[in-house]
Amino acid sequence: MKKTSLGLFVVLLLAFASPVRAHTLWVNLYESFAHKPEHIITSLGWGHTVPMDDILDREVPIPLDAYELFGPDMERNALPLPVLEKEKKKIKNGSGLEILCGDLGARTFTLTDKTRPGTYQVTAVTRANYYSMYLDKEGKRKWASKPMDEIEGAQKVLSGMKYKAFAKAFFAIKNWTDPKPLGHDLEIMPETDLSNVHVGDLVPLGVLFTGKPLVGTPENMHYITATSNTFGGPDGFFLAARVWNGKAQFRMPTAGQWVVNIYVIQDVAKDPALKNLKGKCSSVWYAGTLSFQVKP
Repeated sequence: MKKTSLGLFVVLLLAFASPVRAHTLWVNLYESFAHKPEHIITSLGWGHTVPMDDILDREVPIPLDAYELFGPDMERNALPLPVLEKEKKKIKNGSGLEILCGDLGARTFTLTDKTRPGTYQVTAVTRANYYSMYLDKEGKRKWASKPMDEIEGAQKVLSGMKYKAFAKAFFAIKNWTDPKPLGHDLEIMPETDLSNVHVGDLVPLGVLFTGKPLVGTPENMHYITATSNTFGGPDGFFLAARVWNGKAQFRMPTAGQWVVNIYVIQDVAKDPALKNLKGKCSSVWYAGTLSFQVKP
């Protein structure tokens, strides 16, 4: 197997098989213009099945650093953060089901006569989180949401990652205007009108890492994927495209909600700029998502 193929295989294996990486953050966004008042509803997706797979209050929580709405002129509006309870709240009931409460970050944006036309961005950013894999005293493999140097009582610490995720979605009022980057460490930018994508359309995307086009090498190619509950079904198929000079594109096969996802991984041991993380983690993971609707 070539290095590029092996690299893609490892990334996808970690993304879909690991108990931590199996969960991805994205923004769900739905427009409701059929009746007055016209409005947009957003919520946060968490897991790996669009549009809802899990709630944010889990054993390995992902605390949010920011949840925001950016207007056409890049004005910044902070949205209330979902409340992540320190302890799970279970509801007693007679159904025989275990009922767990959590917050999905649902928010409604209602249009008024003062709403300005143009493209709006809804974004969510997690804090930097650490996850470490180790062998316990009995030799069983386990995960812990802490740096490697904070694991206690382990037979052996195997590896660790520092993880930060960036999620965004767009909506347009009256007309689409080209959105500007927000300065996220990892950012997927649309290079077409996402408010009017139909089945069969080509959707070009730009990928920025630390503000610059994401560029790989023959030994370290970057890939971007796209998934939808309208495509792949129970077999879990997804689209994949190579990022070339910060550019990638997909031709959309089905109507419905799609989530585009990319990971950028840095090796702590090989990057002098990450020397302050030695002992805390073996790799740094950045995750970026962009969600949008495809029309028939």
